[in-house]
Amino acid sequence: MIKKSDIVREAVQEQDWKKALQIAKDFHIGVTQEQRSKMARAYECIVHPDFYQQIGVDILEAIEQGKAIVKEYAESTRRKNTMMKWDVKHDKAKRIIDAFLDNAGYWQEREDLSAGLTDEDKELVNAEVELMIASIRKRYKLQERLPEQAAQIQTEEAEAVIPTEKAEETLPEPVSEDKEPEKSKRTRKASTGEKKTTSRRKKKEIQEEE
Repeated sequence: MIKKSDIVREAVQEQDWKKALQIAKDFHIGVTQEQRSKMARAYECIVHPDFYQQIGVDILEAIEQGKAIVKEYAESTRRKNTMMKWDVKHDKAKRIIDAFLDNAGYWQEREDLSAGLTDEDKELVNAEVELMIASIRKRYKLQERLPEQAAQIQTEEAEAVIPTEKAEETLPEPVSEDKEPEKSKRTRKASTGEKKTTSRRKKKEIQEEE
């Protein structure tokens, strides 16, 4: 499944700002309300430039602000996808080498390694191999590892939030032909003991952004 964040990064790379802004303006992870508003304004200025020009909006400035935010978002998600902390990377390498060393004892089953050796020769060679393995493990401290849970490859714990200037008031925006009109929102107070849960649709949108 292609993630929306991947589509945004590709659109930014191709400088398809309309497509990038159309998707990114609805993101909720790693994007503030102000940033969403500016990206939405930039997208609307691309789609309805005449309207916003009539109400006194600086079209070029609004679009540039939106482009700057979506570019920074694309770059931050790229860094998160490729970044791995050094200790996690080093620990993973230790586990890989240790796995190879654990299987080193099976060399006797390979004909290309054990051909022409007597049982006594094999014992002598195997003893030397074990000494080498012990030396390698000691030198690279393979016995010292991170806890299993901490060693899992993860992206940054905290979602990157793009810094923005002080929030500004936004003017009402017309409904674009590229998006469906928003339904009226109805709210109600949660009854005592009632737990607020995230809708399946909301969870799906968040998963697609990540």
